[in-house]
Amino acid sequence: MTSRFLPIFRRGYEAGARRRAGAGLLLLAMSTAPGFAATPRLLPDRDASAIYQVSQPGKPEQTWRIRFDAAAGLVRATSLSGTPMPMTALLDLHSGRAQLVLPQMHALVNVPGLSGAMGQVMAMRGAHFTPLGTATIAGYRCTRYLVLRRNASGTACLTPDGFALAASGSDPHGRVSVQALSLHIGPQPAGDFEPPMGYSEVTLPPQMLASLLGQ
Repeated sequence: MTSRFLPIFRRGYEAGARRRAGAGLLLLAMSTAPGFAATPRLLPDRDASAIYQVSQPGKPEQTWRIRFDAAAGLVRATSLSGTPMPMTALLDLHSGRAQLVLPQMHALVNVPGLSGAMGQVMAMRGAHFTPLGTATIAGYRCTRYLVLRRNASGTACLTPDGFALAASGSDPHGRVSVQALSLHIGPQPAGDFEPPMGYSEVTLPPQMLASLLGQ
């Protein structure tokens, strides 16, 4: 990574230090919306591409294109709007491996802390789900749930095959809402889930990652 990018990361670190550590990781974990609830499925059982809108109070709305490889448990999340810079997140939901692809910096940023955040969200230990009825979102029917757990609460609308079409929740870190704008079920290009060749791998503190994600 060339020296002209160092001031960007320095400013990002200073800004992120003033925010709650891990807020950006929580947002990214919730952007992989299938893991938000323990019922009826943890993960989608079919390949798909979806566009999600992510909202937080006082923050610009973000839009992400999410692609799922169901058999391999892989997710590709590409920012479309609302983030400080374009980026793509590559997630392995089985191993917890996570990387951010930053084209402008020709960098591949390892996110070691995301596996733990993903595990907590996906496990939802101690959560209680109360059905609230059904809804149609992005052209698909889903069951709405009230989700309660210690120090956190929210709602989720889940399809029987593991897609979360909407999720909203709050905890001591703040509040975040995610809603699907579109969902297209079908095979996805396998190469899209691989990191690009020739990028430099770096690891950043959670505060910097939060700043990159606009948290």
